[in-house]
Amino acid sequence: MRRLLKEENLPAPRTITLRHPAAWQTVLKSPLRFPLVVKPINASHANGASLNIITPDELQRAVARAFAYVRKYKQGNRVLVEEYFAGHDLRLLVVGNHVVSVVKREPAYVISNGHGTIRQLIHAFNSEWRSPIKYDFPQCPIPIDSEVTRCLSRNHLTLNSVLPTGTKTCLRWNANVSTGGRAIDITDQIHPRIKSLAVRIAKLSHLKIGGVDLLCKNHASSDVSSANVVILEINDSPGLDIHHFPFQGIGQNVSSDILNYIFDRPKNRKKHVVEDLLKDLRVEPIIPANEFITPVSFSKGA
Repeated sequence: MRRLLKEENLPAPRTITLRHPAAWQTVLKSPLRFPLVVKPINASHANGASLNIITPDELQRAVARAFAYVRKYKQGNRVLVEEYFAGHDLRLLVVGNHVVSVVKREPAYVISNGHGTIRQLIHAFNSEWRSPIKYDFPQCPIPIDSEVTRCLSRNHLTLNSVLPTGTKTCLRWNANVSTGGRAIDITDQIHPRIKSLAVRIAKLSHLKIGGVDLLCKNHASSDVSSANVVILEINDSPGLDIHHFPFQGIGQNVSSDILNYIFDRPKNRKKHVVEDLLKDLRVEPIIPANEFITPVSFSKGA
């Protein structure tokens, strides 16, 4: 995919591939410049990934961590190293020729209550996540791992730090919902040119439905050059729950958009898609169509 993006002159980070842990030193002789990102090629949910690496020592440990994950879970035999791009993490859901929803994923964080340690605040968040009344928010617990401690250390903090009331502390650089990130709907705020870029990427990948992941400094800007946008990846099985139930903002009914596309339904008939589908199949609904609950995706793309 990276090769295809380069051939099409689309904005993507410079990368190299490593086949064994000792090869980390070749990165220092490559055109890549710090800060860097290290991640297994075949992993998902940011597993084995390390972001915003700024020293050779961090690079060596990040490469070892990525290969340890690859070998433990048999996720291929290669690790990707790429240049880090500081921008908002966006997931654009493409259906056909349109972007039907965009969420900005914010990295995991906690807000201090003035007396609890950062570790205690993480545990409190994770306990709240398990509550059944929070089902409508597609959130996941925040793992306490080396990425959390490294991120805190960069800001001269530890898991035992206690901060003033209301202080927001970012816990990692990756914004995956699967590691405690929070999805914010920005569908109506993103510039049309960035949406068009996502549609183009999906078409290059021969996907009718896909989640395009971008890093973007200013999502309201028309600039789609590498100065403002970097393409991370495209998911062929994107999670839908973060679009239906964002942590902030109005949810988008993307399931109906997908069904309308599959069955070529006009948009003005969106609210009748469930009834029409059942009628076509000659099936009587067990419950009213307006009470159907959108299933949570089990895909690896969030």
